[in-house]
Amino acid sequence: MKIGIILGAAALCVAAVAVAAMPVQDAKTKAKPDDKMMGEMAGMMEAWSKAGALGPQHQALAKQVGTWNQVVKMWMAPGAPPMETKSTATRELILGGRFLVEKVKGDMGPLGPFEGHGILGYNNLTKQYDHVWLDSMGTGMMISHGTAAPDGTITMTGQYDDAMTGGVTKTRTVSKMVSDNEQKFEMYETKGSAPEAKTMEITYTRAGGH
Repeated sequence: MKIGIILGAAALCVAAVAVAAMPVQDAKTKAKPDDKMMGEMAGMMEAWSKAGALGPQHQALAKQVGTWNQVVKMWMAPGAPPMETKSTATRELILGGRFLVEKVKGDMGPLGPFEGHGILGYNNLTKQYDHVWLDSMGTGMMISHGTAAPDGTITMTGQYDDAMTGGVTKTRTVSKMVSDNEQKFEMYETKGSAPEAKTMEITYTRAGGH
């Protein structure tokens, strides 16, 4: 619940207690609700209701719920052959269908077992998708924002703290549902003054899908 709603509700409670404590005669003459305050409260509730409403973007996220098999390709350097691994992703909706949570478990080959969590949502206020990613490879988070094309392809830009360079690496991700049972994900990175390079490609296939 947003802090504005909490404070507004608290103000109404205080006003109600004050009115209840008045003598009967005073209550008749002074207990009329403050129209301005009530109007502001109603406007605030309406605004937050619209901000939290579910739309077609959230319905599209719901279609991704389930268990997915992942084939992951990673390029450690531009032009080098990719390292390929496999992992499993489980996705579920939280907070009444407003956010899609993804939990990934797999193996990074020579880097050992891997676990990652992601949260994806559509922000009604900014008209953008927001994504947060964190995993067992570090203690930081990659935060991205972006929009969807008419065909449903979501392109997001973000950044993360890079342990290899000691600086910030900028990212661009492209995600598209090829069908109800397949999804393609690509990530491109820009390190310092170097040109953007593709560093990851993930093919999602729904477990048990047809």
